[in-house]
Amino acid sequence: MEITNVTEYDAIAKQKLPKMVYDYYASGAEDQWTLQENRNAFARILFRPRILIDVNKIDMATTVLGFKISMPIMVAPTAFQKMAHPDGEYATARAASAAGTIMTLSSWATSSVEEVASTGPGIRFFQLYVYKNRKVVEQLVRRAEKAGFKAIALTVDTPRLGRRESDIKNRFTLPPNLTLKNFEGLDLGKMDEASIDQIANDSGLASYVAGQIDRTLSWKDIQWLQTITNMPILVKGVLTGEDARIAIQAGAAGIIVSNHGARQLDYVPATISALEEVVKATQGRVPVFLDGGVRRGTDVFKALALGASGIFIGRPVVFALAAEGEAGVKKVLQMLRDEFELTMALSGCRSLSEITRNHIVTEWDTPRHLPRNTLRKMEITNVTEYDAIAKQKLPKMVYDYYASGAEDQWTLQENRNAFARILFRPRILIDVSKIDMTTTVLGFKISMPIMVAPTAMQKMAHPDGEYATARAASAAGTIMTLSSWATSSVEEVASTGPGIRFFQLYVYKNRNVVEQLVRRAERAGFKAIALTVDTPRLGRRESDIKNRFTLPPNLTLKNFEGLDLGKMDEASIYQILSSPIANDSGLASYVAGQIDRTLSWKDVQWLQTITKLPILVKGVLTGEDARIAIQAGAAGIIVSNHGARQLDYVPATISALEEVVKATQGRIPVFLDGGVRRGTDVFKALALGASGIFIGRPVVFSLAAEGEAGVRKVLQMLRDEFELTMALSGCRSLKEISRNHITTEWDTPRPSARL
Repeated sequence: MEITNVTEYDAIAKQKLPKMVYDYYASGAEDQWTLQENRNAFARILFRPRILIDVNKIDMATTVLGFKISMPIMVAPTAFQKMAHPDGEYATARAASAAGTIMTLSSWATSSVEEVASTGPGIRFFQLYVYKNRKVVEQLVRRAEKAGFKAIALTVDTPRLGRRESDIKNRFTLPPNLTLKNFEGLDLGKMDEASIDQIANDSGLASYVAGQIDRTLSWKDIQWLQTITNMPILVKGVLTGEDARIAIQAGAAGIIVSNHGARQLDYVPATISALEEVVKATQGRVPVFLDGGVRRGTDVFKALALGASGIFIGRPVVFALAAEGEAGVKKVLQMLRDEFELTMALSGCRSLSEITRNHIVTEWDTPRHLPRNTLRKMEITNVTEYDAIAKQKLPKMVYDYYASGAEDQWTLQENRNAFARILFRPRILIDVSKIDMTTTVLGFKISMPIMVAPTAMQKMAHPDGEYATARAASAAGTIMTLSSWATSSVEEVASTGPGIRFFQLYVYKNRNVVEQLVRRAERAGFKAIALTVDTPRLGRRESDIKNRFTLPPNLTLKNFEGLDLGKMDEASIYQILSSPIANDSGLASYVAGQIDRTLSWKDVQWLQTITKLPILVKGVLTGEDARIAIQAGAAGIIVSNHGARQLDYVPATISALEEVVKATQGRIPVFLDGGVRRGTDVFKALALGASGIFIGRPVVFSLAAEGEAGVRKVLQMLRDEFELTMALSGCRSLKEISRNHITTEWDTPRPSARL
């Protein structure tokens, strides 16, 4: 079949390449949201073509750093090209030269700078990673300059390698017949199996990067580079106006707007979405280029209309190389050239100088849904993968109880979707060799701002239930919150060993029961009360109604044993079935019979008369209630919608967070509970003012899947992801996380399309 556009090479490459190799080239970081968004964002930019202009002659020629090229389409640095084709970078260099454009050679090429130079004349740039051993860097830069390379493209967004889960699953490493040719003779040219074993649950590349790449890289190193070379330096990996201005001050000759092919920090904006901010910040002082997401000549035009001086392409080159070698790369460059020329003609532009901002209209929509990951029977690499395992292992009634929300379950979905609409504004060239995630909560020091939320009836998930969760939280150095409706008592959980634990409280009609329970928790060493305030009645959970949910007969609510309140048996279901409202669950019947609907703010003050434990008010969603909570003596607030299990169509917790934070004015800490599934989510919550977050469903699903080991793994994965997000955002401690590190849909009105 004849190839008619560059994207068709992707499928051919997928067929021809080993899975490990194709996945390395094709995949992105974590949820791969930014990977999709790099393409989707182009589709939301529309044209405003001008008509009746003589376009008989189209001139696409331009200059880059003083070098004339035939078109503003250049070749980005792509590593390990001999994995795609035996000719590797040789073929790409010849194709770029034939097209009259620039090729950028990766530091991690499988052909050396000298070998690429030997292919013949051509304008070539050299992409540089800065190694811990600066002598290696200096030697490499001088070799590139000596070989006739014309500029350095300094990659600045990789103090650590992004979490590329396909590479982790595949245990990616460079095939043994290949080497990083620029480093041969320096003992840095191989990444062998040993390097994988050094860092568990990661790829050989991640191990190599951790061992060799300098995490202390900062702006001063751009100035150092200028002392060892006369080549101009392009700073590659800028996504914000702030960093663009600093790059100019540091002496950069140009900027490449790039998110590393969406392979570093997920949920950063598409490159085309970040471009205009960077262009405006430079004020024309240095050229700005775009690298990421370009698959059409129309994309090239859109980038230039937003102020880019040119674009770079990566994946299309390597997929074409895999499919047809040098001929494929030549064809890709020719197809993009032809499409771009046609776009110029149909837009009424005869030269690049005639392409203006008025030729396009932007509609900065944000996709509403995250791409769904398909679970494979392989290693667990993120916390959401435990959901499907739990669904397979648990009885339907139990899984549905944990997983479902109220009524239409709109808020259940929105708790996740709202996080996806918050994007990062990462800062670069900050020394992130040391990351401190420790914090204090109500005066107690914990290892990270990730805590365990109260989840009821955990022995339905696993025989060890709350015992396992308590041990896992303690091992992680964080807080566990025990539910009133636990299947292990406060005393039993305390017996698992030391740990900082809070107790979640429902207020029963019988206040003697409440008083007894609070005092037992205090005596057992619990450190705070999390008072749930959003449950005067149980939300309408239709899965529980359909399943006639009730606590399995072998289990009890252990904190209430001996009080005739520990069971919700079949009789309670029959009571409600015979009442005028026949559709409900055993749990709803229990709540209707026991939980106090008269609960009000005065009860927060009453609780303070029976305990010295600080009280967190859990279930606040508005600024008004936050202010009242402070007046009532709350020690903190947990922004929560009860896992979307109470009132449907309330906002996602992350959407309600900032209003609550602003209302408190820093007088008490605010925490978030709901929707967190990634370390990126933790960062977003802290950027919006949260002092920490709680996780619920990920804990109980991992408990169902793997017991205590699963809970430990969930906490470790979230910790690792959060640490990586901090590093890639340029934050060394929690206090450095600021509102400026993110952008939300409510920050500035989005202009609507003018058609």
